[in-house]
Amino acid sequence: MAEQKKKYHCSRCKKTLGEARFYTYKDGSKVELCKDCLSAHVNNFEPDTFLWILEKMDVPYIPWEWNSLRDKKYQEDPVKGTGGPAVLGKYLAKMKLKQWCDKETGKPYTWADSERLQKELGQPEELTEEEKAEEAAREQEIKEMYENGTISEAEYKTLVSTETQREATEEKFPGGEPFVDGFAAFDSQYMSEDELPDPAAELTEEDKIYLALKWGRLYKPNEWVELEKKYDEMMSSFDIQDADSINTLILMCKTDLKMNQAIDCGDVDGYQKLARVNDGLRKSAKFTAAQNKDKDNEKIDCTGVLVSVCERLGGFIPNDLIEVNEDMIDISIKDTQKYLYNLVTKDLGFGQQIENYLKKIQLEHENMENDNWDEDEEEITDEDIADYYERIQEEKELDSQITQESNAYEKERKEDD
Repeated sequence: MAEQKKKYHCSRCKKTLGEARFYTYKDGSKVELCKDCLSAHVNNFEPDTFLWILEKMDVPYIPWEWNSLRDKKYQEDPVKGTGGPAVLGKYLAKMKLKQWCDKETGKPYTWADSERLQKELGQPEELTEEEKAEEAAREQEIKEMYENGTISEAEYKTLVSTETQREATEEKFPGGEPFVDGFAAFDSQYMSEDELPDPAAELTEEDKIYLALKWGRLYKPNEWVELEKKYDEMMSSFDIQDADSINTLILMCKTDLKMNQAIDCGDVDGYQKLARVNDGLRKSAKFTAAQNKDKDNEKIDCTGVLVSVCERLGGFIPNDLIEVNEDMIDISIKDTQKYLYNLVTKDLGFGQQIENYLKKIQLEHENMENDNWDEDEEEITDEDIADYYERIQEEKELDSQITQESNAYEKERKEDD
């Protein structure tokens, strides 16, 4: 029987999670906070936000090792590369390797060994003010070359430091606004927030209260406007009446908003998860084009159904109310009806003709049955079968003899020639 995995309680989010969601102290016990809560306010570019965690976990701080993991994560995902447990978890795992253990005792280095290790391992010296100015000028020149199209994006990423890329992104998007990638900040074709009109500028206080109660207080006013627009479009496209469908529609609008935000900021994984949720909501509530197609099939699509509806709801239309002039089709129909009526009712011999014709057909059928072969067929005996096969054998021998004679004659003719 498989061993049951242990679960632990996070003192911050109050959730009970599996042991894989918690970091482990050196003594084998679990941290009081889960990984997400512990790294909730970590900024991988600001040591003050994560040094207390390294001290808590009793691991040494090696700046260049941390920066190497940080830069790699930032290049992979500029959105998630600035914070979260990704870099912290990899750094804690790296500090468990043998290279970060005391060679004499074999025990891992501790937080107290940080300063000594930095000196022994040769911590890079800080640049002077002159060197910093030269480095800034060099990166500014590279940035201008990238903007002018002289160098490629890959070359720009390689030559410019991660800190410079991040600072340029924050200048373009203050407050952490979403962006397509870490280098969209240098593209002058993107419009700034100041150039775009505010879609929520015309909302009154009553409108804001209504939208906050309907959609929640955790959305911005411009997001309320987008949610309400999507809601109205869906209400006009589908016949939504019951409360359950309306609630599903509200959840679908929120998911659609978050899904668009995820794809806009380059969060492909988040977009895929939200897309699956959105698709599930659509199918459960039948908010699809197929539903509208089925409703179209319920409409009247033939004259018979139209006449049935008229008779069921309003009764037959009296003939004296029809004032439309008759065309050739109406006249032809009336002539056909009149001819068939006179043929059946006034031609007294017509019915007798039909009866005589049916009797004639029946009589012919009886005569055909009487004309069938009634005599006993001659049976085939074994002698007949033997004679049959003997004739076949004689014909084969005759054919073989003819073929041989023909071949011999052909051979003599060729020799004479």
